[in-house]
Amino acid sequence: MISEFKITNKHYQILLKQGFDNLPYETGGFVGGEEGAITGILPTFNKDWDQSKEVFKIDNSDMQRAHSFFKKHNIKFFGIYHTHPTGIAYPSDADISTGQRFHFIISYKDQNNPDFRVYQIDNNKPRELKLTVIPDSGFSSSSQKKEKDQFLYSQKQVEDELSQRINNIILDNPNVYKKLPPKAGNLDSDFSALV
Repeated sequence: MISEFKITNKHYQILLKQGFDNLPYETGGFVGGEEGAITGILPTFNKDWDQSKEVFKIDNSDMQRAHSFFKKHNIKFFGIYHTHPTGIAYPSDADISTGQRFHFIISYKDQNNPDFRVYQIDNNKPRELKLTVIPDSGFSSSSQKKEKDQFLYSQKQVEDELSQRINNIILDNPNVYKKLPPKAGNLDSDFSALV
């Protein structure tokens, strides 16, 4: 259960800029992450732009694209973010009726001090959760850490193997190279790389 959210300053600045760039109209998109840490954002086009620029609207294809995007990046979909150019950072009845559990709202009522808040909707009632903007440095998701660890492990293997080969040359020992099959996609070739 998520009781608070954190967003990096970089992501926060991207959302703020999107809101400023679209004033005096509403804009928005989707946020996702893990354990309350927002690690992904997906801005989207306002589907109501031709009818009314005053309201931010999405459709089912936007939702499907957002869920696919966050699934592809191994992060959880949190909800919708959108702006209130002249109103307060509080969900409207239309916001609540979307059925989304979390709403991230940025108010530009005071453009010198945009107000960014998050609400959890329970039984059609908004409850504000803590939202903290954190520095970019030192922040990484567990999936990013896992990828980095795998890269460093792989890099270490290559360095160790290279070190061993250099040592073999210095000691005048033979280096043994494996013959590899052709890369997939070029199956009609008999070319093979030595590793």
